[in-house]
Amino acid sequence: MSVFFKRFVSAFILLIAFIFAFFSSEKLLFLILTSVIFAIGLYEMSYLLRLSKMKLFCFWLIPIISYFLFIFEYFNFILIIYFSTIFWIFVAILSVIKEKILLNFIDFLYGLIIIFGLFISVNYLYSIDKLLLLVSLSIVWIADISAYFAGNFFGKVKLAPSISPGKTIEGVYGAFFVNLIFVSALSIFLDLSFAILILLSLIIIPLSIFGDLFESLLKRKANTKDSGFLLPGHGGILDRLDGLCSTLPIVASLSLFGFMF
Repeated sequence: MSVFFKRFVSAFILLIAFIFAFFSSEKLLFLILTSVIFAIGLYEMSYLLRLSKMKLFCFWLIPIISYFLFIFEYFNFILIIYFSTIFWIFVAILSVIKEKILLNFIDFLYGLIIIFGLFISVNYLYSIDKLLLLVSLSIVWIADISAYFAGNFFGKVKLAPSISPGKTIEGVYGAFFVNLIFVSALSIFLDLSFAILILLSLIIIPLSIFGDLFESLLKRKANTKDSGFLLPGHGGILDRLDGLCSTLPIVASLSLFGFMF
């Protein structure tokens, strides 16, 4: 079985599960799906970080306690969205540019900042603006797929050869070009503002690339190719969520400041 076919089958199964949960009248299904992804993401992140016993204990304990506090509505987790946004805009991007992991002394908080930050952002957007969430997810997924094919067919100039040799500048161009077509179609058929969709794309696509590169940096540090083995042809769950980890907290923050469709 070819790698491409494995990737297609894995992606198709994930897409079906997402569509079923997202459009179901039972909101509990979406919470269950994101909770399962949250648990797997925590496991894979703990594997990549190679933490000491004490740090590993804190890595698991803090997001798990936060998860149950969220489920039982004991705490307002808007601050987690802001905290995750600050992390991705400043710490993660700077880490990729400098090509090293900054602030290793807070790596035990990555489960809270990155994985739980994504979980909170997804469920927050799902509760207040499902269309914004769906469009944001689509932009990231289309960018990822188009960058993959554009890079394979036209890629020559490496984007970050020492971090992720497979990514190319041509792949980035492909991501922007295909998304331009996508948001143009959305603006026509859904009567959405083309300017807002373009702005959203210009925010999301670069951030998704930095999220991908940041996870590649973690994998390089851990001396492993994939974050896991759950998805044939793809690797682990984090290998498919890296672009979402870095973008959805920012989108959620924008929505808190009134950015909605």
